[in-house]
Amino acid sequence: MKSILIEQPGHFKIIDQAIPRQADDELLIRVAYVSLCNQHDWKVNKGLYRDQVYLEYGVPGFPGHEGVGIVEAVGKNAGDFKIGEVVVMSGLGGPPLYSQYVTRKSALVARAPSGVAMELLAMSELIACVHRACRKVPELEDKAILISGCGPGGLAAVQICRAYGARTITAVDVQADRLQLALTLGADTAVDAKEDAAVQALSRQGVEIVIECSGNHKAMQNAFRIARQAIVIFSYSEGELRIPLWPLFDYELTIYNSKWLTNEDLQSVVDLIVAGKIRTAPMISTIADFTHYPELVEKIGRGEIIKAVMRA
Repeated sequence: MKSILIEQPGHFKIIDQAIPRQADDELLIRVAYVSLCNQHDWKVNKGLYRDQVYLEYGVPGFPGHEGVGIVEAVGKNAGDFKIGEVVVMSGLGGPPLYSQYVTRKSALVARAPSGVAMELLAMSELIACVHRACRKVPELEDKAILISGCGPGGLAAVQICRAYGARTITAVDVQADRLQLALTLGADTAVDAKEDAAVQALSRQGVEIVIECSGNHKAMQNAFRIARQAIVIFSYSEGELRIPLWPLFDYELTIYNSKWLTNEDLQSVVDLIVAGKIRTAPMISTIADFTHYPELVEKIGRGEIIKAVMRA
């Protein structure tokens, strides 16, 4: 089987490996589609992480952690899975996903009906991470919510908040095309973050909940000025952040942080996609095979891609 191997930043190749064997509690899965993580793939390939020390350079399949595939074999203690069943995977329960075959703990995959186009499920792991972040807030229904940053995470947050009954959703970004896509996917209002007057108006008016998906330090600072009830920090950023302290006192703000997902989040998102409540097709910018991985990473860095999907 073919696997992507990143030996060190900037060193990509495709290698041949033996197909793995599943343990008793595992599934062997033929990977159909994987989705690139815009933040992680870019930083891994460019050596941009400073604070993380657990990166797996030299491990075949790294850094893949968003994918969907078909069950090829079932371990004797792996439950009632059937050969040919469609399953959605995250980084949990097995090796990195940029390979044609992987194993997974059967308790750490989500099930999907066979009739759904599998490429639409490839980014479920990302959306499940956003799902966990959004659900940190005890109640989203009937809330005024602002989504800061309309990359893949922010666009997922727009749809999740809409699915859970938000009263109004305001999307904020610096790219007009991404703001337009946010409106298409369920936002009520789009605000250009480059327009200082518009951002200041948001600060005066306020919303109950801000979900920060940009990772931009200025945007994160603005989140503290705009929120009136809670801030959810989904975005990943390094270094230190100076924040205005008076809103924490004045509005008794609650700050939620969220790193990853649970398998329950993954299954919930698959179900929402199948039900048509989350649309991933408008978020897929391109579909290619493993050989195009380096150029997809470069396009991510130039801001040309919302989500890239690869055929395994």
